[in-house]
Amino acid sequence: MLLGMLGVSSYMLIESFSFSYEAGIFPRFAAVVTVCGCVLLLVREHLPQPIQQMVTESAGMFDQYDEEFQESASERESGEDEPSYSRGDTEIDTTKQVILVGLLAGYGLVGYAIGLVWATPVFIFAFAKLFGLPRLVTLLLVAVGIAAALAFNSILPVNMTDGVIV
Repeated sequence: MLLGMLGVSSYMLIESFSFSYEAGIFPRFAAVVTVCGCVLLLVREHLPQPIQQMVTESAGMFDQYDEEFQESASERESGEDEPSYSRGDTEIDTTKQVILVGLLAGYGLVGYAIGLVWATPVFIFAFAKLFGLPRLVTLLLVAVGIAAALAFNSILPVNMTDGVIV
């Protein structure tokens, strides 16, 4: 799978040079990040220990639930290669993941309709409420999101304040 991703991202990087400079900025950036990530994962066994640990350890938004995983004692004793994990809130976690995917799809659709600059604070607010972030953190994230959206709007050669409707 990594080799496939490496191949596709390498192709994307090469083809991005056929675009104009402005249109090729994002595809080049995304391709370079993907190529670097794939290469790091492919050579992770040969990296120094601190870098290897950084590359192989996962840190994500759902890691807050990691402590709820418990390795099954019976399978530990049976010596199976792949331990199974039990979890009490699988349904809640899955629900949040499905809602997050819906939020991302909604962000794309609303951004297309009214413009990404205006859809960004709405998406960040909904995301923060979904994950129960404190009000001050939510307001700070919304402010940073607005600043980032306006910065992208001024840097990129595309007007992100306009949508199909607005």
